[in-house]
Amino acid sequence: MISIIIPNLHSPLIGQVVAALERQTARAQVGDIIVVGQDRYGQIPASARFVETPTPVSAAAARNLGARQARGDVLLFLDADCIAAPDLAERLLARFAAGSAVVGGGMALDADSYWVLCDNLLSFGESLATAPAGPRAYLPSFCLGIARAAFEQVAGFDEGYAGAAGEDIDICLRLRQRGHALFFDPALRVVHRPPRSSARAMWRHQRAFGRGYYQVVRTRPGMLRSPLARIRPRTVPLLLAAAPALACTDIARLFRHNPALRGCGRAAPGMVLGRIGWYSGVGGAIGVAVRR
Repeated sequence: MISIIIPNLHSPLIGQVVAALERQTARAQVGDIIVVGQDRYGQIPASARFVETPTPVSAAAARNLGARQARGDVLLFLDADCIAAPDLAERLLARFAAGSAVVGGGMALDADSYWVLCDNLLSFGESLATAPAGPRAYLPSFCLGIARAAFEQVAGFDEGYAGAAGEDIDICLRLRQRGHALFFDPALRVVHRPPRSSARAMWRHQRAFGRGYYQVVRTRPGMLRSPLARIRPRTVPLLLAAAPALACTDIARLFRHNPALRGCGRAAPGMVLGRIGWYSGVGGAIGVAVRR
């Protein structure tokens, strides 16, 4: 049985997200749908169990709270702006029946907004619904299934990550350390419809991702090796000065090594801008780490 856990902070799409789960071909195998957080718009249907928090909490804290109240042997973590395909639960159960303990889903691009397209390609380029299935070093948490036993083995998400950035990489590294293989299945498809439809919103999101990534580098140095670990505060200005060139190199490498991105070349300029924001977040995180 699956328990679906959705962290929510006033998402205007949460009603559509839950409605898509109610239409699952394997609906009888979905034991509970748990939404955790806050809902100023009153969009959560009665079919979902709403665990309201008195104040906003991080995605990690919301997921852990939902997991503690879930009944299923399989925990599916889904974001509040992701619309699940009708057969997602059925396909997820098939993966777990075949022996998987950690499975990530694929993202179908919703390209109505240029900046949403750029943000999705930057954040989830290796987890698109057009990418090949197979093992991954880590999986994003927008659609992430974890066996309850494995989740409890690593004590859930690390709540030291503020907001929603880095905590999914962190838990995946710890699951791998415990011997659990991470499998990406693009057939577990969701459509991502975030509200980030401007360059500024994309920049802020990528900046948060940069901060989260550096926090993982600093927190799990033996698990996530990165050249960023060698950067010292005095060299942060050099990192930021080099960010445009580094961003261009990163995006070129991303397109070269990821066939799923073919046909999305028009997004490259916006992706470079977002990647510069990512480096800005890394630089800011280094400064915060030093002050602590």
